[in-house]
Amino acid sequence: MTKHLDDIRSAVAGLHVDRSSGQPARHQPITLLWAMGRAATGRARLLPWKDARPDLKRLLKEYGRPGSDPAPQYPFVALQDSGLWQLDGVMGEVPVARGSKLLPWLNSQNPRGGLEGWVYDLLADDPEARRLVTDDLVSRFFEGEAPHGLLRDALLLGPVFDGFGPVPGVKAGTVFANRAALHRAQVHRPLQGGICGTRENGAESIVVSGGYEDDEDLGDTIIYTGQGGRDERTGQQASDQQLTLGNAALVTSRTAGRPVRVVRGASGDPQHSPASGYRYDGLYLVDDYWSERGQSGHLVWRYRLVKLPNEPLLPVPSLAVPTQPAPTLPVPAGQETLTRVEASFMRIVRSSAVANYVKRAHDFSCQVCGIRLGTPTGAYAEAAHIQGLGRPHNGPDIASNVLCLCPNHHKLFDFGMLVIADDLAITDRSTEQVIGRLREIPAHQIERRFLAYHREHHAPV
Repeated sequence: MTKHLDDIRSAVAGLHVDRSSGQPARHQPITLLWAMGRAATGRARLLPWKDARPDLKRLLKEYGRPGSDPAPQYPFVALQDSGLWQLDGVMGEVPVARGSKLLPWLNSQNPRGGLEGWVYDLLADDPEARRLVTDDLVSRFFEGEAPHGLLRDALLLGPVFDGFGPVPGVKAGTVFANRAALHRAQVHRPLQGGICGTRENGAESIVVSGGYEDDEDLGDTIIYTGQGGRDERTGQQASDQQLTLGNAALVTSRTAGRPVRVVRGASGDPQHSPASGYRYDGLYLVDDYWSERGQSGHLVWRYRLVKLPNEPLLPVPSLAVPTQPAPTLPVPAGQETLTRVEASFMRIVRSSAVANYVKRAHDFSCQVCGIRLGTPTGAYAEAAHIQGLGRPHNGPDIASNVLCLCPNHHKLFDFGMLVIADDLAITDRSTEQVIGRLREIPAHQIERRFLAYHREHHAPV
């Protein structure tokens, strides 16, 4: 079996193709890939010329060299000389492949063509052999390109990669020589930009390479600065950033919970960056985003990205047993300095006592809308930290930094769409209208410094 695979690969390496344009023509390799796809999907090995012609002509027109003649009659006959191809049902002498008599002859005789039987059987039964031969054809005839469209149309790929999540066949830790190599592998498609994505669909990938002065690379956590406003001559921030393009894409990733591929370049933090080129470092979640004045004094958008473990863990909402309001409950001390425990990544240990106290103090009723949600096992509410706990916010896990909110208003607050003034007036940033006042009770008072911090990062003046 190995000898037969070596024979196929040797035949591919020895293909004689037209080079009159200065580059090897792609007619024969495209036809071979088409036939390999038929083997991979269990379709007939030999196909009459008139049935094969439309498919081959379309593939040659779409994926052949620019300006080349999409004439499938040439490879359909010329591949006989490779030792990989069979013409069946031929009467008399076969015309020269590039001659003018070939097409009338094919149309008249309509022979069947396809892979030799032993080639078909091997490639149909052995996916690894199919992959190796495909790689040989692609590396020789599609140098510097990734012809995913051709392989998909030839039925040699599974579902089409939509650009999000892990790239099929690329493992975390893979190093690429340059941006062009990242582009070809579909790990990061832009040849210059640091963020790949759209406002509508979210971000596919980012590159962390020390390009922005406010970036912080902590390994499993990255504080990433958005794009725009930088003077290309000096590399310094020269104007405010806008929540558009890639910056908006990262916000969409945050709201949709879609992971983002992270690539580190050699010019980034030496402790976490490759010695040369670019390294794909796996998937990260956009855990938070906000705006602030950067080192230059200009407004920048910032994002905290947290590395996903091998098996992402989903947050489990806490359901609490309903109780009566307890204004006389002792307020738990909480933590001014947060404890961290090391597992496969650094994780903040939150005080469940603080969250439970705040929710019980408000009888699980939202401080914004007053809604109290009932479930089969009791009332449900969420504890929302006003000044975030994670770096770089480093807010304390204490009751005066926590709100009791319904899920909707929790999300809107985290996304900065609700901001609260010191007099507790609540502004909906989508309309810039005051929609009410935050409900505060004697047993649970909010420190205004935390509200000010939240406003500064979500509604800067």
